[in-house]
Amino acid sequence: MASENRDYQRKCDLLTKQTEIRFAGVLDFMGNLVAGSFREDVTPLKNEEERKKMFIEAVLRIRTRQEFDANLGPVEYAAARRTNVVTLTFFVDDKVLFVSADPDVDIDITAKKILKLMK
Repeated sequence: MASENRDYQRKCDLLTKQTEIRFAGVLDFMGNLVAGSFREDVTPLKNEEERKKMFIEAVLRIRTRQEFDANLGPVEYAAARRTNVVTLTFFVDDKVLFVSADPDVDIDITAKKILKLMK
């Protein structure tokens, strides 16, 4: 594993030690998981094939949003609250950080915690 990916894995491991974080993963621009995993006690809600589709969609959304950075400024994070999970995406270096959290989290507090841990 490249040094950069080891650093991403270390940061994802720190994130999944947070009780509200279910999954943290770093994606390349093809939607491939380069680092990350689920919290130890979490059962995934989607199978691997469905997660791959979700990752590709997350990368496409981030890339599309970047078209507006010049006028509106860069997106700090994007979040979606669903019944069973909250998902958050962040642009990190040239990768996408994809995080899923428990559905009752405070999105802003959790996002700020994630941003702090990723620095």
